[in-house]
Amino acid sequence: MEGRGPSRAAAGAQIAALESACECVVQPVLGHHIVWRRVGSGPPLVLLHGGHGSWLHWARVIPDLSFSFTLWMPDMPGYGDSTLTPKQGLDELVAQLRQGLDDVLGARTPILLCGFSFGGLVSAQLAAQRDHVQRLVLIGPAGHGGPRRQTVTPLPWRDLDPDADPVGWANRMRHNLLAQMLHSETAVDALALEIQWRGCLNTRFRSKPFSRSAALASALSCYPGEVLTIWGEHDVTAVPRDMADGVAPQGASRRQRVVGGAGHWLMHERYAATTLLIRQGLTAA
Repeated sequence: MEGRGPSRAAAGAQIAALESACECVVQPVLGHHIVWRRVGSGPPLVLLHGGHGSWLHWARVIPDLSFSFTLWMPDMPGYGDSTLTPKQGLDELVAQLRQGLDDVLGARTPILLCGFSFGGLVSAQLAAQRDHVQRLVLIGPAGHGGPRRQTVTPLPWRDLDPDADPVGWANRMRHNLLAQMLHSETAVDALALEIQWRGCLNTRFRSKPFSRSAALASALSCYPGEVLTIWGEHDVTAVPRDMADGVAPQGASRRQRVVGGAGHWLMHERYAATTLLIRQGLTAA
């Protein structure tokens, strides 16, 4: 396994370097806290990670996007380093996140918003409720209510110990990433394994019931701005060819784009193409 790519130590060093480039903002909310990472300069761009994830879902696109935007990346309530954990479901999570966002940026501050997977559904809900969301980009959003194409069953991971059995750990995590998140074997590198492992360990909110719902369309119907949705050609959580462009009731465009050769976790597998599309979705006239 070591011959396939960098070691866990190297992946940890990559993450540590990324951490050191970011400011860590600990935001008190309801007696707990939400942890944000902030980096870059330019208009504020809020990035919301997926289920069983953290701000590190964005690791590969952070360096490029931070040249043009001030990135605000939370560990959402119920995830990562944030101690605040919703008990009543998606509506509570969105309310907690909105309170934290309004506290750190100001309720009237215009923002750009981009969400991945479950974070895409959260982004749509947030945009439907909060004024001053100027543009919205969704990457493989959950909650579309359509068919899925997953054929490989993920394997249990809670019994894994990467220190006691590093090869067994890597093989199991590789299997699960290819089952759900990535399309190409070569995309499953040490960084992907480490990010997925840390995300799984620190997940306390059960997103699956909401991700499998059809709540996305109703949320988007309440958002008046433009939306760009980006799919991976081989995304097992949806059938991208079934997704069509549209127009919001207020006349704003709703566009779909597909990145070839990629699975669900576009920002890791095809980060250059994904970054380009994110920029287009946030800055197009």
